[in-house]
Amino acid sequence: MPIYDFHCADHGIFTDRVSYEASRAGIACPCCGNTSAVLPALPQISTLSSALRRAEHRAETSSGAPKVVKRSHLPSCGCNLCKKKAPPTSRRWMLGQC
Repeated sequence: MPIYDFHCADHGIFTDRVSYEASRAGIACPCCGNTSAVLPALPQISTLSSALRRAEHRAETSSGAPKVVKRSHLPSCGCNLCKKKAPPTSRRWMLGQC
C-alpha cells in the first residue's frame, strides 16, 4: 500500500499507509479523530540520465570516505607530475639567486 500525507486542521500533517480509495475519501486523524483530506503529491520522476544518476551516487558514497588510489608512474607516463623539469642551472640570476 502506498503512503499518503494528510492534513488535519487542528494537528497539522501526518502520514498513513492506506489504499487509494481510502485516501480519496479521507481518513481519521490519529490525535482527534476528525476526517482529514489527502494532500496532493508530486510523482517521483527522475529527470537525470542514468549516467548522471550513477555519477551522483558514486559522489555521495565516496564523500564520507574517499577511495585511495595509488598509481605508479611510467617513464612515458605523460602526466603533469612527470612533465615537470628542474629549473635550468645556467640562469640562476633569473631565479633571484646570486
